[in-house]
Amino acid sequence: MTVRVDTPAALDVAAAPAAPVTVKARGYWELVWIRFRRDRLAMVSFGFIIFLFATAFAGAPIAAHFLGHGPNALFGYGVHDFVPVGPWSHISAAPYFAGDQIPQFLQKQYGNTTLVLGASDQNGSDMFLRLLYGAQVSLEVGIFATLGSVSLGVLMGLTGGYFRGWIDTVVSRMIEVVMVFPYLLFIIALRIVAGDKLNSVTLGFLPHGVFTLALIFSVFGWFYPARIMRGVVLSLREKEFVEAARMTGASDWRIMRSHLLPHLVAPIIVYSTILIAQNILGEAGLSFLGLGIDPPQASWGNLLANAPQFYQTDVWILLFPGLAILFTTIAFNLLGDGLRDAFDPRGML
Repeated sequence: MTVRVDTPAALDVAAAPAAPVTVKARGYWELVWIRFRRDRLAMVSFGFIIFLFATAFAGAPIAAHFLGHGPNALFGYGVHDFVPVGPWSHISAAPYFAGDQIPQFLQKQYGNTTLVLGASDQNGSDMFLRLLYGAQVSLEVGIFATLGSVSLGVLMGLTGGYFRGWIDTVVSRMIEVVMVFPYLLFIIALRIVAGDKLNSVTLGFLPHGVFTLALIFSVFGWFYPARIMRGVVLSLREKEFVEAARMTGASDWRIMRSHLLPHLVAPIIVYSTILIAQNILGEAGLSFLGLGIDPPQASWGNLLANAPQFYQTDVWILLFPGLAILFTTIAFNLLGDGLRDAFDPRGML
C-alpha cells in the first residue's frame, strides 16, 4: 500500500486562495456602442453621413473659393447647341449675357473655369457646386423637419399614453385626422396663398424655402412618432418604478419627464434617423414637382427637375443628384437599422 505524504510546500500551494478575477462593469451606453460597432454596414453608413455633412457644410464653400464662382453663377458658354456640357469641361469664366458672344477682352480678363461634373441646365450652372450646396438644403430640411415632427410626436404620444381617458381620445382622433389629410393639396394651396412670404423666412441662417418645407413636414409628420411613443408609454405607465414614483408623491409631469422620457430615448433616436431619410425624399419630390425649393436656390430635387429634357443626351444630369439621394437615404436607413439592433438589450455581445 502506498501512502501519500504532503510536504509543507505542497500544503501551502493547495491552501492558497485563487487569484481574484476582475470583471469590468459596463454601462448602458457602452454596451450600445459595442453592439453598434459590430454592425459593419451601420458603421460604414455612419462614416458616410459624417463625410456628407463635412462635404456639404465645409467642402462646398472651399470648392467655391478654389473654382472662383458660386453655385448660382451662370456660364452660358457651358451650353453647346442648347445642350449642357459634360463633366470636366473647361469654359470661359466671364459673366454670361444671354444671346451675346463673349468679347475677347472679357475672355482675357476672366480666363477659364472648370465644370467638374458638367453643367446642370441650359444656363450653364456648375453641377458640382449645386450638388454640394443642394446637399446643405436637403440635410437641413431633413434635420429640422425631423426635430419638429419628433418633438411634437413625443409630446402628444407621451401625454396621451400617460393620462389616457379623454386626453388619449383627443390625441388619437388628432392622429387619425392628420393621417388621412391630403397634405399635397394643402401644400399647393399654401404655396398659392403664402408661398413667397413663407419661403422668405430664413431665421437668419436658413436657405430660401427651407423653413417652409420643415414646417410642413413637421405639421404633417408627427402622427407616426406619436403612435410609437403612445404605445411605449402605455406599457411603461403600469411598471413598478412608475408606481413607486407615485407613492413617493412625484407629480405627473415629474414622472413623465424623469421616469418615462428616458425610456423613450432609444426609439426616438432610431426613428429619427429613418425619418430624416423620408424627409430628404419628400423635399426632393416636392422640389421636382416645383412645390419645394425654388431656383436659383440649389437642391437635389430641382436638379432632378432638369433631367427629363436631357436624359437621352446628358444622363449625368439625372445620375449625379439621383445617386446622391439614393446613397444618402440608404445610409440613414442602414444607420437606423444598426441603432435599432444596438439599443436592443437582448443583443448578444
